[in-house]
Formats: sequence, structure tokens, C-alpha cells
Amino acid sequence: MKTHPDPLNDPRFAKLVARLRAQEGPEPSADFTERTLAQIKQVPAPRRSFTGIAARAAALALLLGAGLWLVRAPAPVRVAQQAPAPIDVLMAAQRADGGWSADARHSRPRYDVGVTALALLALMHVEATPLEGPRAFAIRSGLDHLLRCQGADGRFGEDFSGSGFTQYLAGMALRTAAQLPDADPAWKLAAARAEKHEPTGIQMAGLNGRLARPRAFPARWVDAGGPVTLAALQMLDR
Repeated sequence: MKTHPDPLNDPRFAKLVARLRAQEGPEPSADFTERTLAQIKQVPAPRRSFTGIAARAAALALLLGAGLWLVRAPAPVRVAQQAPAPIDVLMAAQRADGGWSADARHSRPRYDVGVTALALLALMHVEATPLEGPRAFAIRSGLDHLLRCQGADGRFGEDFSGSGFTQYLAGMALRTAAQLPDADPAWKLAAARAEKHEPTGIQMAGLNGRLARPRAFPARWVDAGGPVTLAALQMLDR
């Protein structure tokens, strides 16, 4: 078997070997170790199956569909709830007998005459032709109710702490009605009977001031009279 001489010891390559040995050896870069370890630690990404890809695509389609529906769906319409007009409150609260109550539970009947008189004053105040307009029947019915509540001596209702104010309001309602064109003569007679029991001059001056400035009505009177009283005062304030 023929052997080949070692090139490193072959005289023919002596100069080449000497030149190679004279060169400096290669030095690795400073981050060579870190880059090598990082490549070793990398975990290959798992291969996605067709089933998983299809499921994700279906879920994405559902989300996109829901988003489009929310964008296109009309916004809910908010209807602003407006409080009823004061005159509507009065017309809805009038009883079948023509009167008005202090509250829906009728728990304060001693105030009903005063509340009825105040409601009539408010209606006659806002109507241009009270006995000819659309609420003429309501006004006449309320005045007839006052006549039935008046005693033979001209007084209204029972005797209690607010009877003076009740007498004042009922008398004012009858006097106002008596001055209307085509007024019922019975209203004039009732107003004359009520005038005998009016409060004193000083008290009348104070009560007239209250009626002339509805906003100055004491809160306790409004509370006692209920929603009808509040609606009537709002109408009188116009």
C-alpha cells in the first residue's frame, strides 16, 4: 500500500506551512456565545392543524358580523317625558260632582272647598271667555258644587284652623264668577251671602296679597292643597 508523505513535513510545502503558521488565529466575536445559546434554546413553533385554523376563522367571522350589526343597528329612541300642563292637571282631577280634592286619597276633605275655589279662579283667569270656552262646563260644574257646599248662613265647610282662608277663596271665586257676562244669578246671591263672613280688613289685605302673588303662597298651604293647588297657582302666576 502506497503511503503519501505528510504535507506539513513535505519540503515542497515548507514555505506555505511557514506562512500559514505565521498568521494570527481567528478570534470569535464578543457575543458569539450568547448567539449560539439563543439559537439552541429556540423552540420551533407548533404546526397549526387545518381544524384549528378553520375554528379561528369561524370565530373571527362571528365577531366581525356582530360588530357590523352593532354599527348598523339603530340607536334606541329616547322619548322625553314631559310633565303635564297645569291646566291638564286641573281638568283630569275634577270630580264627577264638579269639585276638586286636596289629594287623590281624599284624606283632607276640609280643604276641598278651598281647593275647588282656587281651581275655579285659575280656570277663569286663563280663559278669555270662561262661560263660552271649551272649559265652560267644568267651570259651571265647579261653581254649582260651591253652591251646594255653602250653608244657609253663607259659610263654607266645617270650622277649622283654615276655615277663614277657605271662606275667602270661595267668596272670591263666586264674586269673580258673578262679574262674568251671562253669570248665573245664583252666583251673585251666594257671593253676597259669603261676603258677610269675610275675614277682617287686615286679614283680607294679606290674603289679597297672597292671591295677587301666587309664588308667595306659603309652602304649607301648597302641601295641604296637593297637586291641584300647585297647578292652580302656576296658572294664576301667568
